[in-house]
Amino acid sequence: MNIANPDNQPVVTDDHPTGVLGFRYLLNGTPLTPENYMVQIAENLGHFKMVTHRHNFDQFRYVISGQMNLGEGRVLKEGELCYFPEGTSYGPQDDPAGPVALVMQFGGASGYGYMSPQQYRQGREELRRIGRFEGPVFVKQDANGKVSKKLSINAIWEQAMGERLLIPAPRYSDVVIMKPKAFRWMPSAIGRGVFRKLLGSFSERGITAEVFKVKARGLLPVINEDAIRVYFVLSGEGRIGGCRIERHCAADFQPGEQGQIAADSELEMLAFRLPMLSRDLQDPQLSSTEPLPGESVAEQS
Repeated sequence: MNIANPDNQPVVTDDHPTGVLGFRYLLNGTPLTPENYMVQIAENLGHFKMVTHRHNFDQFRYVISGQMNLGEGRVLKEGELCYFPEGTSYGPQDDPAGPVALVMQFGGASGYGYMSPQQYRQGREELRRIGRFEGPVFVKQDANGKVSKKLSINAIWEQAMGERLLIPAPRYSDVVIMKPKAFRWMPSAIGRGVFRKLLGSFSERGITAEVFKVKARGLLPVINEDAIRVYFVLSGEGRIGGCRIERHCAADFQPGEQGQIAADSELEMLAFRLPMLSRDLQDPQLSSTEPLPGESVAEQS
């Protein structure tokens, strides 16, 4: 179990190709595993623009303040949660400085895993020795003068992970925007003084997103199960073991770990459950594809 307070984390400004995002890293999983993940608070420090693109990992974003443009008229507003499925394209994005969001990125049901920030930096530095980055594009010239271009994240993935980047066929035709304030609180028998909003369950992995409210002096048990559990405090104060948690603190529990979250004042938390991937999953009926050089989105049917 790990607990992180963003007030104690430095702001990292060079981990995104646009150079205008500031990251405060909170939690990290285990590199080179299919279930690797990362939790951060991201802030637009400048004018953020990004072409339409897609990933080979899953992502959740919760807007802490401001709003975020997701392209094609889609806007993620303050207090809303969005699920970005692996393989599903979104964008183009165009936002001014200001928005702040909780971001969790993690290996999806495809089993391709997730590249950690440390792996990203190492791969980027290695590529700089053989080419150059122009915004979100990596440019390389071979000995014959032939120039090749790739989205920088694709090139960095291949360098860091030692294999070509494949994009799984999209399971969903669009991102999924959830409006937690429109959900009703449901009493939960899981603990004392606990209420729950189940926001959704996604993919064959059965990932869940929910919000818990624990009344003052209430207890939310975290049971032993074969899943990673991540909690992010939206409001209130409490304790996990002997550690204090407050607004915007994050905590994770690994498979096999258990404990309880005690509320000192009324505690509201965003919660994610990431089951471990089955080793017996069969191949999907639609195959993954390799992005073409310089192409951010490839059509699939």
